[in-house]
Amino acid sequence: MENNSLRDSVEKIIYLIIFLSISGGVIKTLGSVLGGSKSVFVDAMTCIANSLSIILILRFFKVGLKPPDVDHHYGHGRMILGGQISTLMLYSFVAGVIVVDLLESVSTGYTISISAPIFASIGMIPYIFAIIISRKYSSITLAYTSFTVVELIESGVSITTSFGGATISYLIDFAGAIALTSYLFYELVKHFRGFVFMMSDIAPEGVVEEVAKSIARHGVGVEKIRIRKVIENVYQGDIVVTVPPNMSLEMAHEIADKIGCELKDKYNLEASIHLEPSKKKEGDQR
Repeated sequence: MENNSLRDSVEKIIYLIIFLSISGGVIKTLGSVLGGSKSVFVDAMTCIANSLSIILILRFFKVGLKPPDVDHHYGHGRMILGGQISTLMLYSFVAGVIVVDLLESVSTGYTISISAPIFASIGMIPYIFAIIISRKYSSITLAYTSFTVVELIESGVSITTSFGGATISYLIDFAGAIALTSYLFYELVKHFRGFVFMMSDIAPEGVVEEVAKSIARHGVGVEKIRIRKVIENVYQGDIVVTVPPNMSLEMAHEIADKIGCELKDKYNLEASIHLEPSKKKEGDQR
């Protein structure tokens, strides 16, 4: 029930973001076609990728909320990352299309209409609202949010350089297109590295220490903690705790259950807790 409520809430938000993205993309595409600007063309192409990526993010988000089944014992949480993979793939494809178009324009000049910067300016407005909304759901729309911020940067550059291209020389516009493309590749490299880091199952910084402190407050020892980040603010792991040899099995399991519930509530950590008798003997001062 909780998952359904979350899904419905986020779906509405994402549909709104999709509408804003498509609106901005259509306006900028008109500017690139009617105005003849290469910098606005780069801006428009990334807008198209932006709109498609948020649709794919929604699809993978729905899959990620499915409960555990016979093939996915821990649930489908990591399927949400498929949205980030799709975003990276789309922007990589768009980057290739842009490079081909720019190479074809190297040897031939072109003219730019003043309508190009006008359309680019109007198309920038929906993205401002899209960023404000998507940042509230950063764990789901992480890659999308990052690239939408790039859209605002691109919009500012494309407006300026296309205006310069229309009033002074097309070379200003062409230089702007090259600068935007270079920045797009820089962002791609940065986010590919970030994705690899996210998938490396690194222990979440600070969480391990906090978990150890929480467990110690229950009067048991901590022999081993292994935690991995599934997605943002969602963790899984296994923990070995030591209990006094004279503690009853019933009491030990009761403590383990309390620890498990506390870790789930405080850290959203789904942990398997193993009980081991303490090796520390009574009177041992070590």
